[in-house]
Amino acid sequence: MNGKLRVFSMAGALACCMATVACDSGRSGPGRIELKPADPQVLQLGQKIYAAHCVACHGAKLEGQPNWRERDASGRLPAPPHDASGHTWHHPDEQLFAITKHGVAQVANLKDYPSSMPVYGGVLSDAEIVAVLSWIKSQWPADIQARHDRINEAAEREPVRRLPMRAAGSARPGPPPGPMSI
Repeated sequence: MNGKLRVFSMAGALACCMATVACDSGRSGPGRIELKPADPQVLQLGQKIYAAHCVACHGAKLEGQPNWRERDASGRLPAPPHDASGHTWHHPDEQLFAITKHGVAQVANLKDYPSSMPVYGGVLSDAEIVAVLSWIKSQWPADIQARHDRINEAAEREPVRRLPMRAAGSARPGPPPGPMSI
């Protein structure tokens, strides 16, 4: 292998390694997403962000929209509740963060998933997304917060589950398996 080819090969291998690290969920490193429901400064910011970006759909009391489990005429699911009656707390921190930042369609690998939930990457910073999710968690009863903590612990012990890929253009009626919208 000549010198230039060797350099390009090594650069390509390094780029692949860096991309793998960047795409990793960060479960074992300092980049790991962790909500902070006991941090007063984070909660103050989160409450402001919720009021500005979330309350219109998810409600002032995190109650969500009526009939949130049934698709509307446009095929979209109404905004689910973020209170203890909803399913937000069923998902680990990193998944909640990813759904908020990248959207349900990307996280669930559903190319044409209809959703009214905006993608907040580029709108909110990572710290702001953590803040609003932390504020939501802080509103749950202590027993629900403890259950959510156990869900996070289990997610850290298990490898990242990837949803199966579907053939391009294939459609699946109804929502994805398990509630995914937040």
